[in-house]
Amino acid sequence: MPLIEQTPERYLRSPRLEPVADGGALLHVFAWGGRDEECVLRFELSDEGAVEGEAGSTDHGAAIMTWAPGVSHPINDPLAELAAEHQGWRVEVRHEGRRSSVVVAPPSGGEFVVWTALGIAAAPCISVAPGGAWVGFHHDVREDTGVPDIAKWIAIRFVDMEGMVFEPAGPMTDRDRDLDGEEQGFEFPAIVVGDDGAIDLFGRGSHTMYRQRLNADGFAARVRIDDAQWGCRGRRVTAARLANGRTLAAWRSRKGIRIESFDEPSGGAPKLIEAKIEVGEFQPTPAHVTAWSGPQVLFGDIQQHSAHSDGVGSADEAYLRARYRYGDDFAALTDHESFLGKRIGPGEWAYLQAVTERHDEPGEFATIVAYEWTGKSYPGPGHKCIYLPGPGFPIISRDDVPEGRDIVQQISAQGAFTGPHHIGWTGADVPGHDPEGQPVWEICSCHGCYEHPDHPLGYRGELNDQFAKPLLDTGMRFGFIANSDSHGLLWHHGECRKRDPFRTGLTAVICATRTREAILEAIRARRCYATSGAKILLDVHVAGFPMGSELDIDGPVEVHARALGTTDIERIELVTPDGVAASDEPRSPSASFAGEVDAPYVYCRVTQADGEMAWSSPIFFNRS
Repeated sequence: MPLIEQTPERYLRSPRLEPVADGGALLHVFAWGGRDEECVLRFELSDEGAVEGEAGSTDHGAAIMTWAPGVSHPINDPLAELAAEHQGWRVEVRHEGRRSSVVVAPPSGGEFVVWTALGIAAAPCISVAPGGAWVGFHHDVREDTGVPDIAKWIAIRFVDMEGMVFEPAGPMTDRDRDLDGEEQGFEFPAIVVGDDGAIDLFGRGSHTMYRQRLNADGFAARVRIDDAQWGCRGRRVTAARLANGRTLAAWRSRKGIRIESFDEPSGGAPKLIEAKIEVGEFQPTPAHVTAWSGPQVLFGDIQQHSAHSDGVGSADEAYLRARYRYGDDFAALTDHESFLGKRIGPGEWAYLQAVTERHDEPGEFATIVAYEWTGKSYPGPGHKCIYLPGPGFPIISRDDVPEGRDIVQQISAQGAFTGPHHIGWTGADVPGHDPEGQPVWEICSCHGCYEHPDHPLGYRGELNDQFAKPLLDTGMRFGFIANSDSHGLLWHHGECRKRDPFRTGLTAVICATRTREAILEAIRARRCYATSGAKILLDVHVAGFPMGSELDIDGPVEVHARALGTTDIERIELVTPDGVAASDEPRSPSASFAGEVDAPYVYCRVTQADGEMAWSSPIFFNRS
């Protein structure tokens, strides 16, 4: 299998194949030299995929976002990822609130809806065939119940010249939306049509790439075409039929761009049935409507991953899911800037920022520009999520700045801040801590809870001295946040305590407005708290000063706490270096109590009857 290797001097991504009339193909690849401008490298390929001659380069620029639909030139428009074209046919995914629709426009004019649901669709492709065109896309709506779920699978439709929409008569083999383990889902499709009407479907799983044939006998089993190892791969396979009838496919693997030649799809055209256009039902998360007398609390997940690093799904899906499925107030996508051989270069970073900006709607839903700085595990600095004040700032990579203290200083100069996460697994970076540039730590996620060792929620890792409370006890100061760190896999491939990994941690902020600026200011000031995924309302103060405050007070103080749970609250506790200083057991959804504390810090911990928890950011006391 031919491989075009990448190096630190030449990072490669987003291959695109273009067949040549007299044989072979042109392969177009985005390339970045680590510091220099980006460009498109163009390779001449033989019918077997071998590279012939030296690569040429075109389209030099500071950043290249993506490909234009249906052609082999780049375009700096993130909406291009929601459309595809082939021989005059066009397909487009449209998102309108909770609803996604897949719309096809034939060369003759007009347009036809081929699929619509109260769920999320993405990654369309289209390939012309006799009598019409095949359309592919992935979506998250279950075929059995019609409701949105976590796993994403490819769907295909055939559209004839009159706009009639059909689907294969037999079900897709190997499709299982309840898979556990590391390899789940099937997304980002590409379709190649043979002369007899059979098709080959290419797509991405959570760890590897696949080819699946569909012909008169129905769907064959999926065939793995990559090494199936954990790592950061490309998002899409590009595939094209050559003049000799064979198929060439190319994709970004761990070590570079892999190219493989396949036999022409054969076995006859698939049997078709009329497709159901409107599918599924939507069951939204119930709104948290309560009689809450405390300050306004906003909830969001500000650490999650997509197929731009080692997760699944598109960048758009992170924001659509947070806003319309879970009813969150804000969200961030934090893909790894450098991980297992892949770096996010200027063009991909420009794309991710543009998607983040497009979903930001001040007053309604806020998005935060962010990424994950992926330092070495303990005794290295571990991983930190970087939260920027807005777009326009470059990524600072761990490949250029490997030390935690240095990254905190450099992002502080940008007006950004950071926080470590899964601290008991990869480390908290105590030497690099700065309470200004690193005001909050993530203490709960799909990896578990890192409040203290032997925690009832469980956790991944064994670095007991890196947990939050033991380090607070040494005099360190930081607030608490929690997020999912979800990569889009059920049970987070066996590491997670919940089936839905996106509800394993939430950051709550005490904030008057749903704007990026206000939310970032509240987190920086530690007017924020962590929950295990439930939208528990919590307010803690001393003499009117909120959680996160630093107060010049000697002697005992009275701490006031009130909470409103999503179910009965089993316990509400005030925690100090000496343990639980005061507590109450309301055994009802609401709790309000006060306790006396004489300690360097205090935070409130809420435990519900269903095991869900919340932790306020500490209040710190400066003793004379």
